[in-house]
Amino acid sequence: MKIPKVFKRPVRGWLPKEPKLAYAPKTSKPRWRKPRWIVFTLIGIIALSSVTFLGIRTYIRYSNPQLDVTAAYFEKSSNCSTASVGDIVEVKVLVGWHGYVIPEFKRQVEIADPYPESSFQLVGGNNTYSYVGGGGSDVFTYQLKVTSAVEGLELPEPKLYLNNVEIPLTGKITVTNSNTTSLEG
Repeated sequence: MKIPKVFKRPVRGWLPKEPKLAYAPKTSKPRWRKPRWIVFTLIGIIALSSVTFLGIRTYIRYSNPQLDVTAAYFEKSSNCSTASVGDIVEVKVLVGWHGYVIPEFKRQVEIADPYPESSFQLVGGNNTYSYVGGGGSDVFTYQLKVTSAVEGLELPEPKLYLNNVEIPLTGKITVTNSNTTSLEG
């Protein structure tokens, strides 16, 4: 290698005579042993496992409504505690349910409120309620006509079905002592 005289003068004395010694060999570490790659790899593994875990839990909640529902409750009230034959009893039913906040899946919801058919006849309204949606509180009312003597007005609990799976409810049945309407004729 020939170096021009212009460059030899300012750097006189320290340039090696042989070009192989001009550059010292540098040992390189493998890329995976550098600290930043180790940190990035660990963060990536943790992020991937978290996304996988949350995705599996979300799929399980989506496929099974019983695991998705955090609260399912009801309140059922009627306008009288005792009724005689021919009276009309108004029943008000509130059924609420809530899933996990993120995500709360839309479901096929059906609420059925049974009544003793041997003592009552459905006169007004409907004792079933269905819709497609997320959690919330749904209120519906209907009227029953008393067809046979009833000692105490005892109505069964309503039933909640999400995607044709029954969800157990917690709640109370209340009776208010207001006037019942009597059917004439």
